[in-house]
Amino acid sequence: MNDRVHFPGHVAPKDIDAVFLTHAHLDHSGAIPMLYISGKPKLYATRATYQQVEILLKDMLKLSGYYLPFGEPEIRKMLISGNSINYGEPVRIKDAEIEFISAGHIPGSCQVVINADKTLLYTGDFTTINTRLINGSDIPGEDFDIIVIESTYAREPHPPRGELEEKIANHVIETVNNGGLVVIPAFSIARSQEVACILYSKGYRGSMYMDGMATKVIELYLNSEDFIDGLDLLTKVYKKLRIVRGRKQRERAQRDSGVVITPAGMLKGGPAIYYTSRVADDPASTIILVSFQLPGTPGDMLLRERKLNIDGKIVPVRAQVYQYKLSAHAGMEQLHEYVSRIAGNSKIFTIHGEPESCEDFANWINNNTSSRAYAPISGETVEV
Repeated sequence: MNDRVHFPGHVAPKDIDAVFLTHAHLDHSGAIPMLYISGKPKLYATRATYQQVEILLKDMLKLSGYYLPFGEPEIRKMLISGNSINYGEPVRIKDAEIEFISAGHIPGSCQVVINADKTLLYTGDFTTINTRLINGSDIPGEDFDIIVIESTYAREPHPPRGELEEKIANHVIETVNNGGLVVIPAFSIARSQEVACILYSKGYRGSMYMDGMATKVIELYLNSEDFIDGLDLLTKVYKKLRIVRGRKQRERAQRDSGVVITPAGMLKGGPAIYYTSRVADDPASTIILVSFQLPGTPGDMLLRERKLNIDGKIVPVRAQVYQYKLSAHAGMEQLHEYVSRIAGNSKIFTIHGEPESCEDFANWINNNTSSRAYAPISGETVEV
């Protein structure tokens, strides 16, 4: 390992020995096919990550292919170059030994431990909180030379998950008992399936539909025993679910008094637009957003203005609207506890967050642990 770390530095694809993909989300995987335009580096991830990333990349290509610098051949080359690694299974790359540790973020997500002349932990996106679908992250050891850690919610504590689950279930049961329809726009990967598990666990036995790409993912999870901790629960949920597989079933779902779980989580596309437009003018129905809403997205407009863009027309929303952030990232308390447990005398770099979050987290580490922390900026070279 060199004595410098670049955040980030340009490296030609032909000079890359290996790529380690921590999880399938497109903000981590979406640019990897570009490496296969002129190169063919070895790619390492868990089996569950490969299965999910194939779904996401092909969907992205279908929606945005005209604007992307790669296509189906590069995605195929990327997947063919893939090597599956199990948690705790060391892999040797030249003079370094690499190990994947469960990250608890989504099924198949991992932290990466690199042992060479120095030891490095890259957390990727992670959480220590158990969900209905998967358990929180494993602890990868302690006293690393270098830790690169996410800072997404370093300034924001998460409410107790049990409280959020209770509120979501109560809104659903109350709305359905009053004859309304509940629409829950949710991410296809993990969040939609988790919401279904929450409702079943809380005793909801009314009609429950799942639509869009989330249906393909839940069927994938049912065959991913090694990566789904709540498989028994998910199997029971699947037997209860009504999977939407076409226009007629979609029309039936929106006429029913029940709940529909469907992408996209920020209302930027997918069947969620269809369902929310159907309940927008119905005060007896409910829309529940279960994630952060990026400023400028339709979900953000719904929260701030109680309005939706339906076929280019801005319409007021009379349905009830709620937001409960079922985050898959560690919150402020979890980040503090995690670092306190593993840091030792490490050099820690806080990344993957707003600049203020990275800076605040680095300052907290410096003031509360024996480690030295720094929030690097893009293009900067940091001595380690």
